[in-house]
Amino acid sequence: MLQGYASRILTINLQNKKIIEEELEEAWCKSYVGGKGFAAKILLERSEKGVDPLSEGNLLIFAVGPMNASLVPGSNRLGAFFKSPLTGIWGESYCGGQIATQFKRAGFDVVVISGRSDEPVYLLIDDGKVSIKNADHLWGKDSFETQDIIIKDHGSDFQVAAIGPAGENLVKFACVDHAKGRQFGRCGVGAIMGSKKLKAIAVRGSRKYEPADIKAVEKVRNKVLTEVKEKQKALSTYGTPAILPVVNEAGALPAYYWSGKPFDDYEKISPELLKSKYYKSRRSCYGCSVACCQISELQGETHLKSEGPEYETLYAFGSLCGITELSWVIKLNDVCDKLGLDTITAGNVVGFAMECYRRGILSKEDLDGLELKFGDAQSALDLVVKMAYRKGVGAVLAEGVRGAARIIGRGAEEFAVHVKGLEPPGYDPRALKGMALAYAVSVRGACHLRHMAYRPNLVGKHPFRPEIKVNRFSYEDQPQIVKELEDFYTLVDSMIYCHFLCLPVAGPILWDEMLGAFNGVTGLNMGMDAFKECAVRINNLIRLYNLREGAPPDTQYPKVWLTQPLKRKGAEGEVISEEKLQEMLKEYYRLRGWSDQGIPTEQTTKS
Repeated sequence: MLQGYASRILTINLQNKKIIEEELEEAWCKSYVGGKGFAAKILLERSEKGVDPLSEGNLLIFAVGPMNASLVPGSNRLGAFFKSPLTGIWGESYCGGQIATQFKRAGFDVVVISGRSDEPVYLLIDDGKVSIKNADHLWGKDSFETQDIIIKDHGSDFQVAAIGPAGENLVKFACVDHAKGRQFGRCGVGAIMGSKKLKAIAVRGSRKYEPADIKAVEKVRNKVLTEVKEKQKALSTYGTPAILPVVNEAGALPAYYWSGKPFDDYEKISPELLKSKYYKSRRSCYGCSVACCQISELQGETHLKSEGPEYETLYAFGSLCGITELSWVIKLNDVCDKLGLDTITAGNVVGFAMECYRRGILSKEDLDGLELKFGDAQSALDLVVKMAYRKGVGAVLAEGVRGAARIIGRGAEEFAVHVKGLEPPGYDPRALKGMALAYAVSVRGACHLRHMAYRPNLVGKHPFRPEIKVNRFSYEDQPQIVKELEDFYTLVDSMIYCHFLCLPVAGPILWDEMLGAFNGVTGLNMGMDAFKECAVRINNLIRLYNLREGAPPDTQYPKVWLTQPLKRKGAEGEVISEEKLQEMLKEYYRLRGWSDQGIPTEQTTKS
């Protein structure tokens, strides 16, 4: 068997308690690499067409790749893959911290979970030995408390991922917490665990993995260690909020629920203020020298320490909801982490409800007595708790923006902002035309991480050929850029690497380094063309899966982005042309070898 793989797939049926191990085929490694690639193969071939995401038939897959437990910084990421309860299509989410290394050392490349337990349980994976433990005593506790109890019972060398009350209550955007602040954040993976009565997963292992070519791997590792101090300096200093000034200056910072207005109080949530007033320490994922995780601390009556907030939380609960006090954003972030809510969707849902209130579509009575005005942080916090427990109006909003808009009616769907059911991150596509296409074609809906097209658009350089300029207001060349970025990050998520060490333009890990590390770890001598073909193959599988599951067309786009010009300095008057978007889609399909309707052809899927 190739180096870099545990060579085992573990399947667990929580209904009949059957646990089966099977050998990982070497051909899979050569064709699908790992992580996301393995999950795409399994979901398309082993999952039931049209399965209800919250039923016992939905598969929940956790997977690592060949780089996990290796010497290369940024390789401690664990992926989760499933049919999303929020969108009804392909769902994926990734988590850093320490858990991926222990997962790999426990002796598995993939864990496939099916069925639904009759009572609450958690999984204990101890160096290859798997047991299903009763979790009655954990049900109802938040994700932080759950991790503390499991670690106390089994030892501090276990790494734990757990859901909170939001997952138990099947909130469509419930997340899974690890290490009190690291999240499998998007697409509702926490709700799937809740539907299976799976409260947590605890794992530890001791297996070591030796690379086939240590010198090749050390070459990549040394490059990362040498370059990261300069290229990721801002990330180390401020964490992900470092990008906030750049996005704001470009006129791309969403505010007041996608109104197109500027956020005049930007300075009050700036990374500089966050660092000077609230950051007290930082920590890193296993083996990473960037240490982008910032620990914020609030003093006074409600003293708390909280990881973050990340940029996406700052935007979602800050500018999007009109909240200008950082202390409140930190509180909202902490509550979401403990209760188990994705902060991007949660902030979007709160902002959407604020806009419904502003328009008179939702009344104070509809909102259980809340006067939900933009900027009202206390009401936002009250609403977050209601959503997590599905109490009152929270039961409606727990469906996400698309689901809530359908229930509310009265014109709410006209200004509900989502793509294929997933709420967007903090990059307004009206100011970044590459993001307009990236949101449309992303396999999980409105997503910044499947392509990271915001970066070349913001810095004005091609992601892999920086001598070529990129105009963020131009629709030309964006399809080629998005397609190449999508292929690149498909492999990043199959290897599995951290995106922040594989940044467009900056690197330090780009195409050559990634292939060098893959060959060095596995012992394969794969060429670049064959390596890129793996990405094409994986993307075709996921496209076929989404088409099978009835994904909305890529042309189904938020009306707000197509009709309301921006009123912000840096992108004044910008809007997305529906005609130009259609042209970008057609060119993107052509580059993929798909039909004009975006369907992979028989010729395309042969490889």
